[in-house]
Amino acid sequence: MSNRADMISDGDALVEVVVPEGMAATEVSMDLNGTEVTASFAKRADGRVLGVVSDLRDGENLLTAQVKGKNTGARLKITNFARGGNIFAGIPIQPWVCATRTVTTVLVSQPGTNLSGTATTRANGLDSDPVDADCNAPTKFTYYYQPKAKQGTACTFTITGANPCLQAYDPKARPADPDIADITNDRGDTVKALLRVELGTMGRGMYQIATWFDPAKPWTLFEPQKGWNGKVQWKMGPAASGNRFQQQPGGSIFDDNALRAGFITVNSQLTNNLDNNNQVLATENIMMVKEHLIDTYGEVRYTMSDGGSGGSMMQTVPASVMPGLLDGLQTGSSFPDAVTTWIEARDCGMLNNFYATAAGSGISESARAAINGHPTAAHCGTWAGLNNAGDPTRAGSCLPGFPADIVYDANLRPTGVRCSMHDLLTPIIGTITDTDRNIKPNLPYDNAGIQYGLKALKAGAITPEEFVALNEGVGSYNFDMAWSGGNPAAPTIPAPRARVSPTSMVTFYKSGLVSYGRNLAKVPIIDLRPARGADIHMQWRSYSQRARLDAANGGHANHVMFASQTNSGTALVRKSFQTMDRWLTAIENDKSADSRETKVIRNKPADAVDFCITTDGVTDADLVDVGFGSATCPVKPFESPRIVSGGPLSEDIFKCQLKPLDFASPDYAGIAFTAGQQARLRTVFTDGVCDWSKPGVGQTAWSPTTFRAGPGGQAIPAAPVSVRF
Repeated sequence: MSNRADMISDGDALVEVVVPEGMAATEVSMDLNGTEVTASFAKRADGRVLGVVSDLRDGENLLTAQVKGKNTGARLKITNFARGGNIFAGIPIQPWVCATRTVTTVLVSQPGTNLSGTATTRANGLDSDPVDADCNAPTKFTYYYQPKAKQGTACTFTITGANPCLQAYDPKARPADPDIADITNDRGDTVKALLRVELGTMGRGMYQIATWFDPAKPWTLFEPQKGWNGKVQWKMGPAASGNRFQQQPGGSIFDDNALRAGFITVNSQLTNNLDNNNQVLATENIMMVKEHLIDTYGEVRYTMSDGGSGGSMMQTVPASVMPGLLDGLQTGSSFPDAVTTWIEARDCGMLNNFYATAAGSGISESARAAINGHPTAAHCGTWAGLNNAGDPTRAGSCLPGFPADIVYDANLRPTGVRCSMHDLLTPIIGTITDTDRNIKPNLPYDNAGIQYGLKALKAGAITPEEFVALNEGVGSYNFDMAWSGGNPAAPTIPAPRARVSPTSMVTFYKSGLVSYGRNLAKVPIIDLRPARGADIHMQWRSYSQRARLDAANGGHANHVMFASQTNSGTALVRKSFQTMDRWLTAIENDKSADSRETKVIRNKPADAVDFCITTDGVTDADLVDVGFGSATCPVKPFESPRIVSGGPLSEDIFKCQLKPLDFASPDYAGIAFTAGQQARLRTVFTDGVCDWSKPGVGQTAWSPTTFRAGPGGQAIPAAPVSVRF
């Protein structure tokens, strides 16, 4: 009941025994690996026979339910994995610096080499150093309460800021009831405002779980305390890096909306995109932490999530990789996923390099904006910092304090630690041997046949000569993020394009790293989309997500946009939270046999519609809808360099299929090129130009895949079920 029987972790599992009609639970004995565990099971208040089996050994276990005195019953094979992980996310990357009780200087080595250096660990916030190589350490609980004097005030359920509701206390000296505020959750249950935060380790990362918890009262997973409403809000984190440090997941655990309603709140280091750019690993971590939560706190009614930027990727991708872990997504400043985001980031970097050359410098700002597909030419420049995160030579991308003297350098340290965010994906995508004989991640980024600026040419925003010079000079990035044009002051012309293996992208699609529209149809999505101005969080990304849903499902009724000016303010976030909560409650109450996709659309609240304000939505008075798509709405659809080149709005093609270069093609709308210009374009497009009417090379459907045995993956079989005897 806490997870699939073949993906259990940390030695315990919640199990239901379905007893034949007319038989009492006491007539069944339970056996685990030859040891009787009948006492762990009982008929619970809801009438089901439930129990937790503990002390599972790593690997296969056999749980047997047998009718007493008879040779009839059922057996279930349970496969247990260690707390350190690799259930399906692949062999963990090395090196990885475990956090310690106090900040400590440690030696960090690159396995298989003689490279080593010193790093400073992060403080883990626990009372112990790690006890094993997987960075596990004993869990710690911290306790907070809301003083009675704060009840009814404008304080927020945090421990920091201008007016926090909560302050720490020692559970051995629990405040007296008259000194503690009351809180009433959304079920109408009133309890003392006593909060417990669990901080622990799992999957080599760290997690937190916060819930209303009174240490003076019992809590079992079969009878949780009444402060919890049975729901979970998972807080996802933003940004991107090539991080190699275990560290605490941060303070987002204190979510005022969720705690006021009685939710358990969860956050995890491995679902913070800054700490972990491998969303398959994040999915495994969600599964493991959620199983622990169920085994410890009780069964979950549903799990909502929220997070902006990289935190949006941490919702859409896990919902694609393993449907059912997250039930409702609230994405902010969203991207459909991480791996296709870098298509635009790389294109923008290459275009800006070209604009710095003699041939590109004369192209006007308005023409650059047309080539880029953005409202201004400045939008592309905002990607520079994120492209740095793809540079394997930057020690800072492994996060501050990582030893620079063991970091990859193509000439000095070719076997050094590659600090790019892409290298964190190698347990999934594998590696290749590059032309310089160095080992690098098997990335799918290809731009052979891309006709940059094609729509701008047809619209008259650039001249034929500018189009030719652009495509001669834009070039590509290699696996080390070096631009093929070289020095912009004396560039290589034509700058070579990137041509990757036609199979390099298959795993990206198959795994769900590219968000999969059919799986996303199983969850309601509220997309909090601020306009933001010149910024990497571009408005077209929300429309791109819809294009993927449309292509997969024939519509996007499960996707709602709440648009705003610069940010998503307090009142707008609260509106999203409450709308999603009502949506999921309605789905929960739908007991029909219809598909999840049908239930998502049928139970959509009447006010869950596209909505646009001209403010940030800080107060309820700001939530004045001016009409999504209206002239007044600050959020507008625009494009990317790849879409201007003729690519789909879905922006989910890494490598296009090619067709012959034909100057009589409708691609050029009758625009004439000189003989010299035609010759130059033939030199650029030696193997043809993109045929966008066809699927991308290697573009395949998602399928459940495990990477436990190595990159590329193997199919995950159907979940095991018990066998009668």
